[in-house]
Amino acid sequence: MLNSPLPTPTQRIVDTVTEAVLAQRLVPGTKLNESELAEIFGVGRTVIRQALIRLSQDKLVTIEHNRGAHITELSDLEIRETFEALAMLECAALEKFIKTITAFDIARLRQHIADQKIAHKHHDADLEFRLGPDFHILIMRLAHNRVLEDIHGKLTAQERLITSQYYGEFNHQHLCEDHSQLIDLIESGDLERAQALLVGHYRTLESYCIGRTLHKRMIPLNEAFRNLTGLSNTTNKIE
Repeated sequence: MLNSPLPTPTQRIVDTVTEAVLAQRLVPGTKLNESELAEIFGVGRTVIRQALIRLSQDKLVTIEHNRGAHITELSDLEIRETFEALAMLECAALEKFIKTITAFDIARLRQHIADQKIAHKHHDADLEFRLGPDFHILIMRLAHNRVLEDIHGKLTAQERLITSQYYGEFNHQHLCEDHSQLIDLIESGDLERAQALLVGHYRTLESYCIGRTLHKRMIPLNEAFRNLTGLSNTTNKIE
């Protein structure tokens, strides 16, 4: 059996910056100095620029001419439009697959809910944070449309950036119950109510994030990346 290829330096940096953002180590507005990043990751600035461009395509990083790069700061309007777009895509996906979904698909969705409940019971906030959006990714995959999945994936990355900053404010049990009710409606073929629930679900998420002030402290980049998995293959160590 062949071993999986190692990620490229660029991908490793993209993954590590993303991990730091989702772990709330890099808050919106944090500046990403190319020279400092090159030293931390043990690579040249060209590789750092490639990684920053990739991150900007997912809206996690904003690059400004003559001002460099920083973790994206989203306005309330951009937050609202992100959640609205996700709801629209998932409602379209529901319309496509709700009449043809299989018992196996339903079982996969229910297992995901069970995993969410276990994470909540054991106070595993990091796992719970990942599983929430992953449920919606599963919903999109059921539509079997790669173009929609790609668009949804980019929006989900932006959603994770948004929700990572406010996750402590969420009523996790309520959000998980929404997911359970959605599966029941999908299984019964009730498209109208399933779509209404999805729209309401995203409006709830929106209400947790809009109009709130962030009070998280920016920390040095070397501290933000300390002990993250993407640094295991670097030549330089963070002291």
